[in-house]
Amino acid sequence: MSGGKVTVRQKMINMMYLVLTALLALNVSAEILKSFHMVEISMDRAGENIDKKNVNTLAAIARYHKDIPTDPTGTAAFNKSLEAKKIADEGVKYFADLKEQLITTAGGRKDGNPEEEVAQASNIELHANLMINQKKGEEVKAKINKIKADLLALMPADKRDIIKSDLNTENPKNSNQTWESEMFEHTPLAAVVALMSKTQNDIKNTESQILDYLRGSLTENVMIIDQLTPQIIPVNGTNITLGNKYQAEIFLAASSSRSEASISVNGNQLKNESGIGKYEVTASREGENKFKAVITTTNSSGKKETYEKEGSFFALAPLAVISATKMNVVYIGLDNPISVSVPGFAANKVDVRCDGGKLSKVGSGGEYMLTVDGSVREVTITAGVEGKTMGFAKYRVRQIPKPMPQLGSIEQSGSVSMGQLKSSNFVLTVLKDFAFEGVKFTPISWNLVYAPKNGGARVENGNGETLSAGAKSILMNARPGDRIILMNIKAKGPAGAVPIPASLVLEVRQ
Repeated sequence: MSGGKVTVRQKMINMMYLVLTALLALNVSAEILKSFHMVEISMDRAGENIDKKNVNTLAAIARYHKDIPTDPTGTAAFNKSLEAKKIADEGVKYFADLKEQLITTAGGRKDGNPEEEVAQASNIELHANLMINQKKGEEVKAKINKIKADLLALMPADKRDIIKSDLNTENPKNSNQTWESEMFEHTPLAAVVALMSKTQNDIKNTESQILDYLRGSLTENVMIIDQLTPQIIPVNGTNITLGNKYQAEIFLAASSSRSEASISVNGNQLKNESGIGKYEVTASREGENKFKAVITTTNSSGKKETYEKEGSFFALAPLAVISATKMNVVYIGLDNPISVSVPGFAANKVDVRCDGGKLSKVGSGGEYMLTVDGSVREVTITAGVEGKTMGFAKYRVRQIPKPMPQLGSIEQSGSVSMGQLKSSNFVLTVLKDFAFEGVKFTPISWNLVYAPKNGGARVENGNGETLSAGAKSILMNARPGDRIILMNIKAKGPAGAVPIPASLVLEVRQ
């Protein structure tokens, strides 16, 4: 981590890498890989907010240049803003292509859905080979350095230190590692993909600061717009755990950086930085927290105008969710227990909806029983509060596994003693190591084939669990070298009668 004063955003990024480093020392679970995917999604959404801000800033500079084309400061700012956009767009595309290359090489997204996780999210070799062994990481490092240098070159030399860019490729201090090694070795692919999205945002954010400076350099106080709309842009999301801080940027959309805006939240004045009020508050109350932003500005005629907007964020109690993603399975014919809750809301406030199955409430604590008939391959359960969707989970629908045949105490094919055969009185169909306890399969019908060492084979047909007299006679009279085969078994389970594909092949030994 770098020393000295850093931005809140940089602190958050530094903390993310601390957490990442700690996690990499562990056996990374599917839930952690899912978290990296959520970070990627969050980064992409934050990038969209930066894009909107940059579009507004570019439009303001272009409008100024159009209205006052003889102003050399405006012309210079306009030309440099176009160059900044070109540099940033090319940089963002480079990392978008690189991210797509990594995802495609890893087999794309799960189920071919662009919104899902990377198929090989835990892979640590694919990108390491590309970045380290094939030296692609050196190219990436050089690309980042060039983008940063080209953008800063648009600023006066004595003003470049005001740009707080996160485009940094310095080797880690107190370590023999290179920047490339730290970023791409022993790191799951899900984290590297999230890093690509972060780098795209770093480029956009650096571009944004350059554009803000160029806009602020204009010599005229211009506000030529059709509509003024106050905006509240969350910096770190709207779901905050208790004890952490909610952060938002509050500004007047399409306003000039030279307009004298007074910004307050719930009556408290905010510091105005280039027309943007920085709002920060510690989450201390669980649930939805509302606040009111008021922006007062002076228009081109000198008249003061006031704009108001309400914002909100959700404070959540600290919660760790650990689950085996691959076990998101429900079974046909069983009552599958499901638990649904939304942190910060009582169970009776949570609305639960099921698509693809039947959900029955059990008690009053958010417990349900889910039944499926096999008509669909996937079930989606959605939880909401007051008409707002708070989350959902998808479950794959599967048949109950087939049981294994058993003859008395004999559980597997192979050689058996005459004593074991003579003591066997039942045919069993046993479901072993299944997640649900008490699931039973009862034999309906079966064939017992007797193939003596010398002589012709014969078949004894049976029903139910108890061996017929003929089948018992075969076992009692079997001799070394003879073969006994239990096959063509049908059994009744929770979802009805099913054939058992496995057979039990036994060879009698002395």
